Formats: sequence, C-alpha cells, structure tokens
Amino acid sequence: MPGLSWLFILSFHFGHPQETDIYSRLESLVESSSFPEQLLKTKTAVLYKVSPRPASAHIRGDWKSIAEKVQPYLQRAGIDGMIHYYLEDIFSGPETYENFLDHFDDRDVKNAVFILEDAGTYEVIVTDLQDRQHLIKMGQPAWRKKGTDLGVILNDLYRAAANSGLEKENHLILGVPEFGEMLNPIKGRRNEFYDLNFSSETLAVPMFADTAEISAVMSNYPFRYDFIAEDVQEKELRSKGFQYILYYVNSTGKSVKQMLGYKITEAETDYISEVVRDGQLTVHSNNIHTPVYKFYIKHIYSGNVFVGKKWDSSTQWQNALDYYIANLRNELVKK
Repeated sequence: MPGLSWLFILSFHFGHPQETDIYSRLESLVESSSFPEQLLKTKTAVLYKVSPRPASAHIRGDWKSIAEKVQPYLQRAGIDGMIHYYLEDIFSGPETYENFLDHFDDRDVKNAVFILEDAGTYEVIVTDLQDRQHLIKMGQPAWRKKGTDLGVILNDLYRAAANSGLEKENHLILGVPEFGEMLNPIKGRRNEFYDLNFSSETLAVPMFADTAEISAVMSNYPFRYDFIAEDVQEKELRSKGFQYILYYVNSTGKSVKQMLGYKITEAETDYISEVVRDGQLTVHSNNIHTPVYKFYIKHIYSGNVFVGKKWDSSTQWQNALDYYIANLRNELVKK
C-alpha cells in the first residue's frame, strides 16, 4: 500500500540524514494485518507529521490537538502510547538525535505509531522499532491504514487490536497524551560567547548538506576548518587532532531555545535574531513556532558548547550559519 506523498515533508529544509532516511523506510514498510507481538505488552512512541498551517507554510499544523484525539483510541486498544513527539523533533540535529535514541532506550520504548497527515489525508502506521540507528528497517512489516477520516482509521485500529489475539498487559494507560520534552544536547558548560582558542585550532565541519553550499558559507569563517563525513565519531576526530566541531539544532524557535538552554518568556510571540556585520546590526523576526536553525560550536573533549552572544537563528540553514559566523567574526577578528 503506497504511503502519503513525502514531497511536502522534504521541501522545507535539507534535514538530518536520518530524517530523510526515515521517510524512505516508512514508504518501504510491507503492509500486514498483524501487529508487533509485544505491542500490547510494551511501550510505544507516537510520532506525528502534519501539513503546515494554511496561513504560513513555515509554521507547523496543530498536531497536539490530533494527539488528543489519538490517545483515547490507543488507550482503548491497549496500546501504551506513553510519549508523543513531532517526528521532525527527533531528527532536530546530530546530537539531539542520539539523545532521543538514548531516551527511547531509557524508557524502554519498543514500538511506534506514526500519525501522518497531508492535505487532509491521514495515514496511521503501527510497527516495532527494530533498528537502533534508523528506528525501523527497510521493508519490515507494519499495520497501516489511510483515509480522510482519522476517527474511522483509529476505530479500525482499535477493532484490529481487539481481534488480534495478542495478550493485553498494558493496563495503566493515560487517556490524555504525554508530550515529550525537548532534550538538551549540551553535556558540558553552556557559553554565550566564543572561545578565543578557535583561532588556533581547525574546526571540524560535518558535510550535512551539499559541499559547495557549505563551502560558500564557510568561506567567511576566519580560521581553519576541514570538512568531515557526517557519521564520523567524535572519538575519532579527537585522535585526528580536532578540538572543535560545528553542530546545529533545527526545530521550532521555542524548542531550539529550550534545547540550548535559553530563557523562555511565555509572553513572547516572536524571537528576534541579531547579526552584526561590518559594525552594522541587522535584526530578523520569526514566530516562536516557526522551525529555525541555530548553529553552535562544541569543544569535543570537554563537551563545552559555544552558542555565541546573540540569538542568530534563521528559517534557512545557510542564513543561520552565515549569521553565526558573522557574529563570531565581529567578536574575535581584530579590526
């Protein structure tokens, strides 16, 4: 059974490589009338992807109201949907992705229910998490249904679970969704400045996008840097003499601020990005729910992170990296 069109999913940003990969893996799933054997005995993550809001192609649709409809059906079915996340947040950056994998392991999450919506058409996919690195394997079996009425699909899911013959051991299931917290990738100290040692070390730059595009932006970086493969482990980088590595986080502005330890004021509706270039300050504003990129540099050995002196995010990774480098130059390069 073909899945939803993934064009809308991939059209707004380049994405962490595992994110691009998960959509291919979801498309490859083999439809099955059966559920994972442990579905009604073990914990399940519920992961959402919905169309952007009609008024803005950059702001996510209201997935949390969908979650409030989904959870009662899961409860009735005996599926312990114990944590709900927006799918893209799992893949919000190289470090945060690893944190989420650890988080699922810590909470003993064995299954996933994917709720996917595109232009009013829904697809519900139920499968088990078989791959530590990619969550699911190519071509693994999955229960999946698609249609325009989510309630009908969820009722089909409930009936199918009730008639599955699986032993039901999940009894203490919440009737309302638990929305998972965004995970902080910072293991060392968080610093709102730039390390003076940047000037004497070579920065490791993972090839997270087209090399020519990254090169065009990195050409403004005032110190040495080298490109590295995106899957190289930090331990290996240290053995090669690298002290610093460039990372990013990509999620809604509010979530990025939470992950990177910025103070959140509930009254704020927009976040102001600032960039200083040639002594001139430029500001940009985005709604707090707009997905943005924010770059930072990490000291590999200590885990200390340097987010910079200004909030300098952008909806485009090229701009976000350019802003971070411009602000770094303004502080570290002698005039």
